[in-house]
Amino acid sequence: MKVRPDEGVAAAEVPDPSGRGRGLGGLSNREILAALALLAVLPYLNILLNGFTYDDNTQVLNNPYIQNFRHLGEIFTTTVWSYIGAQGVTNYYRPLMLFGYLVCYQLFGPLAYPFHLVSLLFHVLVVLLVFRVAVEMLRDRTAAFVAAGLFALHPVHTESVAWVAAVTDLELTFFYVLTFWLFLRTAQTGGRRSPLAQLAMAGGFVLALMSKEQALTLPALATAYEHCYRDDRAETSWSEKLGRYYLLWMLAGVYLFFRVRFFGALAPVLQISDLTWKQSVLSAAALVGQYCGKLLWPVELCAFYVFKRSTSVLEPRVLVGLVAMAFLVALFVLLWRRARLASFGILWMLVTLAPVLNPRWMAANVFTERYLYLPSVGFCWLLASGWGYLWQEIRERRVLWRRVLVGALALLGALFILRVVTRNRDWSDDVTLYTKTLAASPDAYHIHNNLGTVYWKQGNVEAAERQWQEALRLAPRNAIILNNLGLLRSKQERYPEAVEYFQRAMRLKPLYTDPHLNLGMAYGKMGELEKAELQLRAAVALSPLRTDARNELGKLYGDAGRLQEAEEQFLHSVESEPNWTGYDGLGGVYLRGGEGARAEQAFLRAIALDPYDSVARFQLGRLYLEAGRRDDALREYQAGLATDPSNAEALAAVTQIKSKGSRANSPTH
Repeated sequence: MKVRPDEGVAAAEVPDPSGRGRGLGGLSNREILAALALLAVLPYLNILLNGFTYDDNTQVLNNPYIQNFRHLGEIFTTTVWSYIGAQGVTNYYRPLMLFGYLVCYQLFGPLAYPFHLVSLLFHVLVVLLVFRVAVEMLRDRTAAFVAAGLFALHPVHTESVAWVAAVTDLELTFFYVLTFWLFLRTAQTGGRRSPLAQLAMAGGFVLALMSKEQALTLPALATAYEHCYRDDRAETSWSEKLGRYYLLWMLAGVYLFFRVRFFGALAPVLQISDLTWKQSVLSAAALVGQYCGKLLWPVELCAFYVFKRSTSVLEPRVLVGLVAMAFLVALFVLLWRRARLASFGILWMLVTLAPVLNPRWMAANVFTERYLYLPSVGFCWLLASGWGYLWQEIRERRVLWRRVLVGALALLGALFILRVVTRNRDWSDDVTLYTKTLAASPDAYHIHNNLGTVYWKQGNVEAAERQWQEALRLAPRNAIILNNLGLLRSKQERYPEAVEYFQRAMRLKPLYTDPHLNLGMAYGKMGELEKAELQLRAAVALSPLRTDARNELGKLYGDAGRLQEAEEQFLHSVESEPNWTGYDGLGGVYLRGGEGARAEQAFLRAIALDPYDSVARFQLGRLYLEAGRRDDALREYQAGLATDPSNAEALAAVTQIKSKGSRANSPTH
């Protein structure tokens, strides 16, 4: 007998106790899960060859929170960017992401492939959970396999899987879907519930909340499912229903209290403060159309989409969004009447997408592909339900039609795999990613600025200036771009222009550390030491964990003979993050203070961090030479000359040591 989509066995019944069941012939669940794992892994294997890109450089390579376990408390009680100082106030709370980075960094160091491997493993686990939940709801393993397979291969997921910094969406989706699956398992016959499943559900929800704010939508989905979709909804009382999901609402309340208590509000920062509520609503409608279009046509993929506020309901993108919403509402009503469980896919998609539709709260990239990772779970369930309906409809017809349906699905999967593999390569390194992004989105000022920074670090000053000037043309009031151009003018020794750029950046963004730091360095080169100290102290106050700010201030104090203050800054620097520049500064302070043993230890620590640190090598050489340890001195000088072969002092010292050695070994006449 055919079971209606909104009917079926009680939720407590295990639909497939033997590991086999309706759909996919005689394959066991273990075999199906293995096939899905392969579908999830194989297209993404080439991400293991990629490096760190985009925000990875800040969140992983330059993040003091993950250098050691000293900042574990801050990871769980501050927002995601708090480690950069006062400018790091944001709406985003991501302790699970930072804790994962901490563990991975401590185990493997600054290597990219372990971080990519973690992302890939999360993707596999999510795919398997999508299958398990679909089986639980649809009672059809074939439809569940199609849903999980589509999710595994959908190209819109490449940003989430291939970009290390997007692991938060993988974590959120894993714990979100896991929690929902455990919620489904809480129900037992007679309206009872499983205490163990509820406890596990609560734990999963807490982890989802620590992954990303979208987790707050889960209680609403669970409530809707319990009252409108659960198989035994007609046989259970309101109190029995409430008993299955009340923990989710309680934990959501605790989480909101925590956010308000520690951060002042759920979203304390208005990212686009001049956006009116009317423009926000219209822009949200346009975003719905964009997201639906990207799910249906994941061909043109891009790391940065320029946000354009909507001001009129007659704008094409707003009209497209309104049409998309009207279609989804009409489809929901139709499915509610004919195939109720399929309508839950639409509900899941819209509810989980809702938190990212308010552009006032979002960062510069208001629309981005990774925000679709969780909503696409419902989208894939919806498509799989439609596929299952077609499969059942042609059951009595010729086998040819089923072969056509399977062939169409296989072709779609092959195209998806091809797009995933090629898209993964775009994330291989910064230059490739930014170049590809600008080809698709040439007005992306943020990417022009980032590409300029890459060129700057490579020493290509002209290319950096071209990118920064183009970025400034597109965003003339962006403090980050102004700061970078100030840095450029400072390198060109055009200090008055540099000072002007830095001051403009500071006026636009007073809590931004870099202009203060760079302005202080520029004043130092101009000989205006009092102004330099003032700006460097401001940089340290704004970002106490910034090692470069501490080191520059320490250097200024050291040059002025204020050795105790210099030592304090260098000590703070190496405590925040062990770095060779800080240890070099400490060694210099100790040398000038006559503390040779402490200076030696500082220089040795610098060399342990960077064996090519010629400053530490030469200072050790001088220290050893003064102590009469000529062999040790010669070794250090020669090691330093390998990096700095034209250093006159080191060359003279080597000549002196060898000359004395020759005279000592010459025969007596």
